[in-house]
This record gives sequence, C-alpha cells and structure tokens, in this order.
Amino acid sequence: MTITSPARVPAITRVPRVRTYAMTPPVHFTVQYAINPWMDPTTPVDTDRAIAQWLRLREVYEALGHTVHAVDPQPGLPDMVYAANGGLSVAGATIAARFAFPERGPEGDHYADWFSANGLGPVHRTDGIQEGEGDFLVVGDRILAGTGFRTHRDTHAEIAALTGRPVITLELVDPRFYHLDTALGVLDDDLIAYYPPAFSPHSQAVLAELFPTAVIATDADASALGLNFVSDGHHVVMTDAAPALADALRTAGFEPVCVELSELLKGGGGVKCCTLELRGTDEEVDVSSAAEPHVAHNYSPLPVTAATAEGAWITDVDGRRYLDCLGAYSAVNFGHRHPRIVAAALDQIGRVTLTSRAFRSTELEPFCAALATLCGKDMVLPMNTGAEAVESAIKVARKWGYDVKGVADGRAKVIVAGGNFHGRTISIVSFSDDPDARTGFGPYTPGFVQVPYGDADAIAAAIDDETVAVLLEPIQGEAGIIVPSDDYLPRVRALCTNHNVLMIADEIQSGLGRTGTTFACAHWGVEPDVYTLGKALGGGILPVSAVVADSDVLGVLHPGEHGSTFGGNPLAAAVGHTVVDMLADGSWQRRAADLGAHLHTRLGELVGNGVIAVRGLGLWAGIDLEPGVGTGKDVCLRLAERGVLAKDTHGSTLRLAPPLVITTEEIDWAVDQLAEAVRSSS
Repeated sequence: MTITSPARVPAITRVPRVRTYAMTPPVHFTVQYAINPWMDPTTPVDTDRAIAQWLRLREVYEALGHTVHAVDPQPGLPDMVYAANGGLSVAGATIAARFAFPERGPEGDHYADWFSANGLGPVHRTDGIQEGEGDFLVVGDRILAGTGFRTHRDTHAEIAALTGRPVITLELVDPRFYHLDTALGVLDDDLIAYYPPAFSPHSQAVLAELFPTAVIATDADASALGLNFVSDGHHVVMTDAAPALADALRTAGFEPVCVELSELLKGGGGVKCCTLELRGTDEEVDVSSAAEPHVAHNYSPLPVTAATAEGAWITDVDGRRYLDCLGAYSAVNFGHRHPRIVAAALDQIGRVTLTSRAFRSTELEPFCAALATLCGKDMVLPMNTGAEAVESAIKVARKWGYDVKGVADGRAKVIVAGGNFHGRTISIVSFSDDPDARTGFGPYTPGFVQVPYGDADAIAAAIDDETVAVLLEPIQGEAGIIVPSDDYLPRVRALCTNHNVLMIADEIQSGLGRTGTTFACAHWGVEPDVYTLGKALGGGILPVSAVVADSDVLGVLHPGEHGSTFGGNPLAAAVGHTVVDMLADGSWQRRAADLGAHLHTRLGELVGNGVIAVRGLGLWAGIDLEPGVGTGKDVCLRLAERGVLAKDTHGSTLRLAPPLVITTEEIDWAVDQLAEAVRSSS
C-alpha cells in the first residue's frame, strides 16, 4: 500500500493589518464631573503623567507601523481624550457622535469639523444618541452595537442605513461597562474577546452563537478595562493590568503589547477609548503612508511584506509563507526565480547588460527572431513595460495609417473597448473609462473612439475611412477577467480585414501561456495584425515588452522616429529569449490548460456559497462575490490571513492568476481557503 503525504500548508498565524488612528492628546484632561462609575471628581489627576502615558500609547502604535493623526484638544472638554467616542469611520461613511450627556455634547461638533477638514467627509450626524466607536465596533463586515447606558437602541438602525452594514444590537446591563468597548474587544474580522456578565442573557446568547471561539475575560481583567484594547490582527495593545487576558490572547496566537494608562482610567477609559480607527473606502486610510512613508501612495497593498520567493510561494519578513495566486498580474507566469531564467540572467550579467541601441549586441537579434517565430510574425520592436508596448503600438498604427493606408495627417482614429486596461500613461488613460485612472489627469489625448467591449456591431458602426486600428484585450483582465462571446474576436478580425484596419491584441496579461494557449486569441482561431506583449516576457526578473507584427506594419518606423535606451538591452534580450524558448514546445501551455480546468471546476463549487459567478480561461479567474460576503478587498485580507495572496478589482471581484508552476494540491488548498474566507463573513 502506498501512503501519500498530505500537501504541506503553512500554519495559520495572526497577520497584522496596518491601520490609521485618530487620537486626542489629554492636555486638558481632568475629572470635573461624574458620568460613569469610574469617575470621581475628588480624586486628583496628574495631567503631566496622563500626557506621558498617552504619548507612550501613540509611540507603540507608530512602532507597529500604524499612522496616528492628532485631533486638536479643546479647553473645557476634558473627555475629548477618549477619541473613540467621537464618531465612527467605516467603508467611506463617517459619522460624528451625538453624546448622551451635555458635558460632552460639544465634542460631537469638534470631531465633525475635524473629520471634514481631514478629508473624511461628507460627515453624517444621526438624529439619535450615539457615542461612536464606544458603542459601535466593526467586526469584519458587520457592526456590533451596544445599548443600555449611552447609545440609544433606535440609533442602531440609523448606523446600519448610513454604513450599509448589518448592525447587531447588544444590551449592556452592568454600569461599570457603560460602553460596548469596555466589555468587548475586536481581535480580527472573525474573533472577539468579551466579558459575558456585562450583557443581558439574550445578548450573551447572540454572542455565543456568533463567536463560539471567542476569548472570555475574567471578572478581574474586565474590571481593569482589559477588554478596552486595540488589535491590528496580530498585536493587541492593552492595559498592563489584565495579565490573565494577556495570557489567553497569547494562547490564541496574538501578541499582547501592554501599556500603562492608569491616569486615563480615572475618567473611565483605556486604550480603545483613546483610539478611533479611521477606515477609508478600502478599509484603511493612507495605508502606504504608514508602512512606506517615502513611497508615493499610488497603490493600496495588502499588509504583506515579501522577503523571499520561490516557485509559487512568497515568504514575508516574519517568515510566514503565502501561496501567490496573483503572480504579479501574470508577470511571474513561470514562478518566482525560475532556475532556468535566473541562470540566463546571471550568465548575461557576467558579460554585458546595457549598451543602448547605439550599438548592436549579440542577444538582440536571436531574441527578436525567436519571438517573431513564436508569434508567427516578421519583426519585433523591443520595449520595457507593457504600457510602453501599447503606446508604441498606437504610434506604429498611426504611422501605418498615414504612410500605408493614406489617412490624412493628424486624422487617424483608434477604436478601443469600454472597461479596457492598457496601462496608465496619459494617452492610455485618455481612452479609459475607469474614473480612478482617468479623473484629474486631463487634458486628454484625442484620436480614440470607445465602444462597448464584446459588441462587434458597435465596432462596425464606428469604423470609417480614418480608422487605423482596433485595440482590444482578447480577455479583459483588470475589468474582472471578462471572456467575450465566441463570435466576438472572429467578427472583429473580419471587420479589420474588410476595412483595411489593424487589429491590435493586447496580450500583456493574457499571453505567453496564461490561458492555456500561447496567446488568448488562439482560443478563437484569431491572429491579430499586431501583438503587444509584456509581463511574463520578463520571466519575473525584469521588465521586458514588445510590439510584434509583420514587416509591412513595423517597417513604417525609421531611425530616430521611436526608441528606448533600455529597450532590447542585452540582459532583457537574454531573459526574454529564455522565456520564448521555454514556451516553444507547448508544455507550459498544456500545463496551464490542464490545471486551469481543475481550478475552474473547484471554483465552480463555490457558486451559490458566497460566490455569484466565476469566469476565465486556463489559470486565470475572475470571481464575483455575493454582496453579503464583503468587498473584494475584505476577502483578499481574509485570504492573506489564511496564507493566500490574491487581488480584488471593481469592488466585489477577485482575480486569480497563479504562477503556472502551481500544483493541483496547491490549487485545492487555495480554493479551500477561499471557501473559508467567504464563509467567515456569514
């Protein structure tokens, strides 16, 4: 009998998520009145010590990589230090507090003004009484809401309407725990810690059903406001006066970070009371500014910092392994650091890496010859990035239109598709309909006509004597892996042929084996006039791109009309040639087809169980999530916690593009983690 060892999967560990907080320094903090059982105006407060403890708390957050924004304190409002009560910021909805006691009433206006001044508007105000995150705690895609002492029960419905999230009412019955955040702490999107006697019997039953594995606090730790903590999913910043709770959190895989807030406890508040989390539309505000303060904030990355990678796996700086199901948007088709590609790069590095095109190199012609053969074309224009390849193809198409087709100078038109993604240069965003990519970057480049993707009739109607090209993605990637109907590309090919128009296929993501064929166009028996290639052409080592066409198209370029210092450099040519050689026998394409069939079979099992639909070909999939599951970013974060890396797009869609070296067992494990990730929201 043969015993097969199970596939090795990484141990599930707690993954921190970079957060953004608002805090108000306690420069005016005193206890002048009593509005909760903790407050005693006869007990003196050491304001200097309170400030020192607050500063230490802020330093702890910043040392963990989080961003802290300071809210200006106001004279006469000593409790402003408890910033969590100032409002609720979730999924782009910012709601300022409406306090129960007149002593704190003006704080609501100050927090509302601060939210607006710091770009968190529009700011909503509820009709009913509510005290922000003191009584509204976000747990994944839902909100736990406290009532009984401060926030009115009727206001829960207002919060649900404003945030679009389900709100679960919990009744507090012990006056010591007058806010929800004094009796319950959120550890991550699925787990809480709480003190059951603080709640009514019905609410205890609700919590036991929702969170059967919750961490339960002792009376001693709850009485020290041990549950008034702040967790980033791994680190739990908490009082140093709750040792049993700290031990329980360690057992659950969290790392307690203990601080002293004894002075602020005199006002009835702890760590969480002093900390208001700011969540933007992607659940974080300025995440990049916290983790990478010197990097332009043009990405919103997952909270994973890669240190090493090999094959289909990435290892982070803490030694945790992740199955890479994104593959750098197809740039790592052959896995991270494929030995054959690395060897080719190292060999070339030892000889010559860059000459510019002012001189010939031994590597360029062999690379271009091999790539032209793979594409069934005559010539190659080597460039660097995918966007450069698309820009170059547009230039070539216009020049071809003027020199060959006879279009009047300056009148050339290129037809493009709605929902396209070809890069983010000025000309490319000029024909994008993605507001994030386009808005704020005008004036735009003219000469483009956009029609709906998948509508060949619209292309037929748009073509005229000035049309020089139709530029399309055979399968739209950024749009959510949109696969057209079977007659679409053949009809586009026929229209281009009949009207003497170039068909340009952007195969930057879909090409070079990703979909189970060398090029996605081949699924429909279509050969374009021009290919634009990139991403996988660089083997995951460096940027390599190309425009590939016959000589009657690329031959319109003459010296000085187009170029690139790095385009076709010896190192890039050596790497690109290796990639082309690897694809020559078709084995990678067959592997992608076979594994892709298995991937889509497994993903299809999730339809109706948190997933609405699955699309794609080969090892490329777009997964539409049910609304109740949460956003695509939410699910990607849950997947990262389970050791799988994926990327969201357009709010509620996931994209998978794992390296072609992935195994059947690894696909099964990844889909199992996805099933758990969508199930965990219910």
